[in-house]
Amino acid sequence: METQNAGAKIAGRRRALTTERPWLAPVGIGLLAFCAAFVGSWVPSFWDDEIATISAAGRSPAELLLLLQSVDAVHGIYYFLMHLWTAVFGFSEVALRFPSALAVGAAAGLTVVLGRRLGSAPLGVAAGLVLALLPRMVWAGTESRQSALTTVLAVLLTLLLLRAWESNRPLDWVLYSLCAVVGVGVFMFFALAIVAHAVAAVILRRRIVATLAASAVAGVAALPFLVFALGQKAQVEWIQNRSLTEHLVTAVVKQYFYGDDRPTGNLPPQWVLAFMVVLGLLQGALVVRGVWAARLDAQLRQAMVLGLAGVLVPVGGLLLASLITQPVYVARYLTFTAPAFALLVGMGLISLPRRRVGFRFLVAGLVLCSLVPQLTLKSLVNEPPDTERRIAALVDQEPERPAAVVFGAPYLRDMVLAYPDDFAGIADLSLAASPATSGSLWGVDAPVAPDQLTGKGEVLFVGTGGGTPGDTSAFGAAGCRETGNQPFQRLVLISFDCP
Repeated sequence: METQNAGAKIAGRRRALTTERPWLAPVGIGLLAFCAAFVGSWVPSFWDDEIATISAAGRSPAELLLLLQSVDAVHGIYYFLMHLWTAVFGFSEVALRFPSALAVGAAAGLTVVLGRRLGSAPLGVAAGLVLALLPRMVWAGTESRQSALTTVLAVLLTLLLLRAWESNRPLDWVLYSLCAVVGVGVFMFFALAIVAHAVAAVILRRRIVATLAASAVAGVAALPFLVFALGQKAQVEWIQNRSLTEHLVTAVVKQYFYGDDRPTGNLPPQWVLAFMVVLGLLQGALVVRGVWAARLDAQLRQAMVLGLAGVLVPVGGLLLASLITQPVYVARYLTFTAPAFALLVGMGLISLPRRRVGFRFLVAGLVLCSLVPQLTLKSLVNEPPDTERRIAALVDQEPERPAAVVFGAPYLRDMVLAYPDDFAGIADLSLAASPATSGSLWGVDAPVAPDQLTGKGEVLFVGTGGGTPGDTSAFGAAGCRETGNQPFQRLVLISFDCP
């Protein structure tokens, strides 16, 4: 009897906190999500997509517009935002990644509000906690790209949709359409979130005509941008052409339970992979449990439909496009679906008897399995030897610091853009036009003539990895002698003495 009274008192206090301080859970979980993403975010080296942000954000607005005319228009709004941010806070790892960590915190806090609106306070807390520790969101908070920002916009868009469904006021539908247009402007694949809402409206029979009309207005407004961005589709030709099975495996593993491999061979160790598998099994089972429970609960049916549509429509749409047009599916492109997935997991959690010991062990297991992948995502274990920061430091610390450098391909210059201090005083002989003046991310190269090398002394050639480093014939013609060769996975460093 005393135990029951104590439990009732605790439940009463929780209800009082929810009623009297409705901001407490969103703020607290948002802060947790920010810390989970931000702590250790300065450990990994910048990688090439982040260095593209550095290359773009460091330009004047006119130079940035010149860049967007030929490449990366899909990232244009983010680049302009980061131009303003970096003008104040600089280009360190902490400065560039801090906005993403803030966005992760905001997304988690808004997810708490969303869960509360769709079901109950426990659902909001459960979904917010799942999102705060989800490896996909941790990744988004540790890279200077717009994935985390699109996630905030996705949750906000869903909240605006619920508001418009309830009120049916023209102003609320206008706000929904405006948020949708902004989301597409930040990243074009955000359009799939709008399609998911339209599908949910049809299934739920909620304001179908108004939802489709608002979506159509947003689509028409965003159409010029989408057409222009699609004209630059050649920039995603690097995405691998996979079979349906390979795509599905990638989606199952990386969409939520790991994040991404930095493109330097940073694959997780087997023991980290084991935690990822357990996390996937646990959260997958909770999704099934939540969907099964929602079929008997009219209040949760709306959350179930929005959650399933928010995951299946974007993921399925991008996978289908990859199979019938050209490969475009990359897990981080659909980071904005993570709140919908967290909502489904949260539904499974609140359907379980929470007073049992097994529930506490389950929550502890989810937390542990969510945190372990961070060790690899943040390069605390298994850091590749050829990250841009390591190679730049290696060049700077050479016993005989090179007087000049030659790049075998323009994109290999990313290390100079990310860590310019390590290359101070080293002449770039292969650079014909700078990134800013050429309207490109990495600059324009020109073949190096032998007379450019003569008398330079120590010259470093940075070539591509895999056994074909690039054209080094000018070094032979100039009488240069090879003095060192350091191969890595993605590049090779060849030292020459050019008398």
